[in-house]
Order: sequence, then structure tokens, then C-alpha cells
Amino acid sequence: MSDTPHASDQELLLALDGELDAHQAQLIEQHLLHCAACRARRDQLQQALVEFLELHRRKAPAIPPAEAASARLKAALAELTSQPRAKRWGLVARSLLAAGIFGALLLLAALLESRRPPGPLPDPRLTPGAARILPRQQVCSMVKPPGARAVSQALADQVFRQYGIGKPRPGAYELDYLISPELGGLDDIQNLWPQPYSEGEWNSRVKDALEEHLRRLVCDGRLELATAQREIAKDWIAAYRKYFGSLRPIAEHAFFVKDLPWD
Repeated sequence: MSDTPHASDQELLLALDGELDAHQAQLIEQHLLHCAACRARRDQLQQALVEFLELHRRKAPAIPPAEAASARLKAALAELTSQPRAKRWGLVARSLLAAGIFGALLLLAALLESRRPPGPLPDPRLTPGAARILPRQQVCSMVKPPGARAVSQALADQVFRQYGIGKPRPGAYELDYLISPELGGLDDIQNLWPQPYSEGEWNSRVKDALEEHLRRLVCDGRLELATAQREIAKDWIAAYRKYFGSLRPIAEHAFFVKDLPWD
């Protein structure tokens, strides 16, 4: 058994799966007799498994063979041994769900820390937007060459990390300003997020078309800059629908090119 005060997650899971040798199993059982916290965690995992199996039998009678499931479980647990304890619950849930035997850990989702992959809208906690008010003349005279990149590599790495992306696929994302520089957006981590470049309906090309449209409205005196900044930061998809009068992206905007993807 581990030298730590509590039995580790993988030890409890191995004990539940009957995969410990006799000596290790005896040590775990002795530890559980004196450790209420570990007993509670073991019972939580066991109850989750029971509930999942019952649900799985009702919805999908064909349960994966035990031998294959056990092999996948062992592989998942092996990966856990090199991970810090704080990360293990997320790995357990993902790995065991893939193995098809501990899907009941979905019931514990509220206890797990997980991150959604970046989507068409940024996480408002990470990217609320940051901007300054510019004179209209400066907004209208600002010319940004197509594909110009103002974000430093260090800042880009920080943005990708906070969105859980260790190695971004080349061309997959635009490191996008929520409020574009042409609308007064700042070169600040609170104003940046990795937005899918061309994947999905509401991608960065569609947003780029909105940014250019809003800038023209500001220059024509039909829209206040502060309003444009506020609406694009709050929900750029809602702003697109409002200012283009279309519930879906206009077809030609799928080919709009203002900024290049991060590579």
C-alpha cells in the first residue's frame, strides 16, 4: 500500500476490481478499518459502479466483456501513477468512461474539475474582454494588414494553456481578440482566446466579418464605439444576428479572411 496517510485512488479502484495481490489487499483492508475518509471514497466508487451497471443494463443490454474492460482499466490506472493526486479524479473519469465500466463516475461530475474545449464563444471567466475608447478618426484610419500577428509567443502560450491546449494543431485556431484592436481591443490575456478558425458554423472567419462590419458602422456614425465593444464582448454571435439580421452566418462570410490562423 502507499506510504501516504490515505489509500490512493488507484489503490481503491484496484481493490474494488480485485486486482491487488493478497498482501496488498490485506493492507488496504486494515487501513480501511481505521480510515473513515478512505472508506467513504471506496463506498462512493462502489455505489457509482452499481448504479451505472443498473442504468447500462436498462438502456444497453450488451455490456463490454469483463476481460476487455479489465485490461482497459489496468491501462488507465497505470497512467494515473505518474499524475499528481489533484489530477487523478479527472483522469479516472475519462479513462474509465472510455473503458466502458465506470461510466457511473458521471454521477460525480460535479466533483471533477474539467474544461470545455474552446468554442465559438470564449469562457467569460477567462476572457471577459478588455478595451479602450479610441477617437472615431483613429478607428477609421487604423489599417491592419491581413494576417498581421501582434500577439507575442509568450502571451499566446499563456492563452492556450489557460484553455487547456498544450500543443495547438497548426491552423486549427485563430488566437482571437474578443474585442478586435480595430475596435479598441487591448493586447491583454483577458481579451484573447483560441477560437476555432474554420471549423463549426460560428468560427473566427464569421466573427472577423462582424468585426469589420461594426468598424464601418462606427466610422459611418451609426454606432457608438462603446456599444460595439460591449455587444461583441457580451455575445458576439448575438451581435452578429442583430447587425446582419440573420440567424445563421451569411454564406460568403465562411470565406471571409481578415486574420490568419495560429500556426
